[in-house]
Amino acid sequence: MKQIILLISFTAALFSCTDKRKGVGIVSAYVPVYVNSPDVKVITWQTPQAIVNGGKIATIGNKLYQVETDKGIHIIDITNPSAPIKIGFIKNNLCRELTLKGNYIYTNNLTDLVVLDVSIANSVTVTSRVGNAFPDLALQYPPHTNCYFECADASKGIVLQWNLQQVDNPKCKR
Repeated sequence: MKQIILLISFTAALFSCTDKRKGVGIVSAYVPVYVNSPDVKVITWQTPQAIVNGGKIATIGNKLYQVETDKGIHIIDITNPSAPIKIGFIKNNLCRELTLKGNYIYTNNLTDLVVLDVSIANSVTVTSRVGNAFPDLALQYPPHTNCYFECADASKGIVLQWNLQQVDNPKCKR
């Protein structure tokens, strides 16, 4: 009888083991979008854009500047506060913060600190850049926690954003 119980226990233990190397299957996971070009650091003046993911706001004189998170900065004329007019957009990758002083915008471009001269209408000039001043702004992880994602690979370039997709056995979880 002891041998039968031992055999049943051994068999149950054998079949209860799982292969921890198995993946999670197909799940929703964030996938990095890479850019590997010097153009990623180019800051340009563009026509007004729709505000989709608005962030920090600052004003100076009759102009309002609003961060479009990770995309750039909206410039809005508020001479008539009851009828603001969008006058332009500064395309600036991974822009998250800004502060103003005179005709200068201090902001981040990727992980760099940049100073932008906006004294000439409808134009922007980078007057100064401090490389890697904000290393924590690098997008090595997706914007959410408790989620699966494909691990970032620095050899593929800079992660510009994360897209949610169906992924077979993603390697990372946060």
